Amino acid sequence: MTLCNLADVLLTAFGGAQNVRRLRYCASRIRVSLNEDRGLNRDGIAGLEGIKALLEVPDGENGVEYQLVVGPGNARSLYQAMSEAAGRDY
Repeated sequence: MTLCNLADVLLTAFGGAQNVRRLRYCASRIRVSLNEDRGLNRDGIAGLEGIKALLEVPDGENGVEYQLVVGPGNARSLYQAMSEAAGRDY
């Protein structure tokens, strides 16, 4: 699966680009905050090539932050592909 395809699949699994409120990255993870958690399709993310894990981390008043563990050196390029696929800069 190409990086662009993976970005499209992930955005769909997160309920579409309109459901993604915030998207950030660090060295090994993509951090995602959603407008509505019920839009999340965990099964659509589990087992995707390049995704090592999906973590749910409490995020204070914002509810839950979802963290895609992608490994060192992969987060920035996936973040850029997801931003481009969504047509917006987070």
